[in-house]
Amino acid sequence: MSEDVIILLLIILAIPVTIIVYYALAFFFRKLFFRKPVDLSDVVFSKDRIEQIEKSDMEQERSIVADQEAVAVSDYHNQRELMMNIIRKDIKKSLGSITYALNSEDSETSHYAAAALRDELGEFRNSTHKLYQTIKDSKPLDLDACNELVNLIYDTISQDVFRQSEQKSYVWMMEEVFTRMYEYDPKTLQDHYYEWIVCFLMSIGFPEDAYKWCERAEKEIGERLSSYKCYLRYYYGMDDGENFIKTMSELKKSDIKIDQDTLEIFRLFS
Repeated sequence: MSEDVIILLLIILAIPVTIIVYYALAFFFRKLFFRKPVDLSDVVFSKDRIEQIEKSDMEQERSIVADQEAVAVSDYHNQRELMMNIIRKDIKKSLGSITYALNSEDSETSHYAAAALRDELGEFRNSTHKLYQTIKDSKPLDLDACNELVNLIYDTISQDVFRQSEQKSYVWMMEEVFTRMYEYDPKTLQDHYYEWIVCFLMSIGFPEDAYKWCERAEKEIGERLSSYKCYLRYYYGMDDGENFIKTMSELKKSDIKIDQDTLEIFRLFS
């Protein structure tokens, strides 16, 4: 067993789960991108360039992790109470936690989770089908329906609640809608839409299609943060550490304001 693995195992035994996640990610990133020495001394950002462009997903993810940890360590009575509290929240944002509760040894907790998930995903499938048909039948293109559909898909599939085949089908539905919007008028696509589709296409194993959207982002929105983030996601997925670092350095040299998520990436690598 290598020294790195032994160290990681010792960390796992010694510290809480939330800290484990941070160190595991750091270990993974460095193994992935620093197979050869890379000079990161110039990847430094001044505080006045940091902008909270949109609310970071990290806060929501921390909440989901906290719910999942609580489900895992609670006794049956507390699991049931916690499950009901999760369901009373914005259930559409808690599907990941509900899916986790399906594995509870308490039959009542798993029943609550299964019923909530069945109802919510059933509603999602019906809504996406209706919106998709509206978009296909609309002339000219119904942009309101397009925006509603892609946001609905994003909010749901980003929680990883579907089997791989169904997850892929919704990624391709999103890609088709974005293509329709792009061909209708590229200006109808919001900057972060490019990020979404690049990320999802990489996650299902279609890097060529993802790169096409990177190029489209560069062409249509130019020197804006989302364009850089598209390439960063693509190079990360391709294990291309050299171009990943190059893109980070180019972003550093620009005057583009960065968001909190991007700042976390740079902190990790520096």
